[in-house]
Amino acid sequence: MTEIELTKLEAAAARLVTSITGDEAEAVVGLSRWMIEQAGEFMKLAEALPKTETRLAATRRVVSPPDKAEDPYNAIVRWVEVLADPNEVTSKLLAGKRVALKDVIAVAGLPLTAASGHLIDFVPEHDSIVAERILRAGGRVVAFTNMEGMAFGSGGESGIYGATHNPVDPSRSTSGSSGGSAAALYYDGIDIAFGTDQGGSIRTPAGWCGVIGLKPSHGLVPYTGILSHDPTIDHVGPMARTVREVALALEAVAGWTAGDPRQAAIAEEEIGGYVEAVDNAPDRLEGLRLGVLAEAQLNDGNPERQAVLESFAVFRDRLVALGAEVVDVSIPSHAVAGPIMFAIMLEGIAATVMGHGQAYHWSGSHSPATRRAFGEGMLARGAELPPAYKAAAIAGEYLRVEELGTVYSTAQNVATTLRGQYDTALESVDAVVMPTTPGIPMLLSPQASLFDQQLRSFTMASTLGSDTPAHNLTGHPALSIPVGQAMGLPCGAMLVGARLSEAVLLSTARTWEKRFGWFPEVPGTR
Repeated sequence: MTEIELTKLEAAAARLVTSITGDEAEAVVGLSRWMIEQAGEFMKLAEALPKTETRLAATRRVVSPPDKAEDPYNAIVRWVEVLADPNEVTSKLLAGKRVALKDVIAVAGLPLTAASGHLIDFVPEHDSIVAERILRAGGRVVAFTNMEGMAFGSGGESGIYGATHNPVDPSRSTSGSSGGSAAALYYDGIDIAFGTDQGGSIRTPAGWCGVIGLKPSHGLVPYTGILSHDPTIDHVGPMARTVREVALALEAVAGWTAGDPRQAAIAEEEIGGYVEAVDNAPDRLEGLRLGVLAEAQLNDGNPERQAVLESFAVFRDRLVALGAEVVDVSIPSHAVAGPIMFAIMLEGIAATVMGHGQAYHWSGSHSPATRRAFGEGMLARGAELPPAYKAAAIAGEYLRVEELGTVYSTAQNVATTLRGQYDTALESVDAVVMPTTPGIPMLLSPQASLFDQQLRSFTMASTLGSDTPAHNLTGHPALSIPVGQAMGLPCGAMLVGARLSEAVLLSTARTWEKRFGWFPEVPGTR
């Protein structure tokens, strides 16, 4: 611990909007110093205490940075080779599968930057639970993927590695923040990719790139060892070109583990059966009742929006042709899910930055090394935070101080109402369906002003057609599948189910896949 200077204690008091004055000053200073010294004594004792974290025995190395020839879409930030020792492998679920991870998912001994300059020197000491489970299932981690800076935004242009290009039309965006994970699936050397999703960051790139992306139920997949925005909306999930590969990946990584408070609700739940559900998917959808969400059909007359809705109408008709019963449902609060999500995310991000990359007030697995790296990175290069993320943190801290936390707490209350409305709707249907995104992939804008470039990226927070944020707020599973095209570009549809109903969603998607395939078509996958 550093010397306990009076000026630093006074500064700490000022940040808490209090002061060290009057008759109590001597006692408060003395008590504060004594308490800090006790913390210092604990840190000395902690060095001798047994450590609970282990490091999986594995080959771990950076192979090379990508070059243009092997990474034409700028989807990769580093090629790696991570493979568990045979004695550490406990299943063959992912045997032979080559897996890419978004550059926020920790693998011990390899760099993790979150596409932000302030984390450029960070090398995690421990594996994320997701990485460990991939390796134990026989998977091979081969790449870390490009992303929005600090996983904030949906334009695909804000990270330090530059924009990721859409494989269907490289002049256009993949969306974000997991855009690199979606685009990397077009490379022969990658079978499965993982992204994170705090407002649509798996599903919007999946929709725009023509791949499959699953945001699982909140807490189904452990988030331990992954950089967070706010624990109440954090999700991590798989992306792939076939439903079976998504199911394999989910089977490998889902399930409870000690140390992640996001998982409290699944500790006693029976989970799994995703591969079996896909392998046994029927050829038709008789007996399945699907609800088309009225609030996702809003049309402002924009030609792109019109094209998306026309593509979705074809999807709806084909569901009926497959034998599904399709009805209309209404979830009124869905229409304002984007603003609700934004209100939570701003103060959530500010609190995470103030907590040096992790939240307070929960027990479980914390990473002191991550916290130190985040904090030291802020002290040395805090100005290098991605502009949109920096603005969000500043706005969140402003709201915390000026509005006394009432914006965040009000938004969380409204999210509870939205969750209840979804639960009610899902009592009468097996899944709710809607377009994944309100429009087609954006043209990349390298010449646009920083303000305009960043502002337009927040399509997820627009009031009209912002369909993905709702399910981060409610925690329901949401699967984006590439069912058609709008103006010649991929167009996704989302299936949203009851909590922990991933098997139902994947089975439904497989039935569609067997009959219609995907756009763009993937050879040999029907």
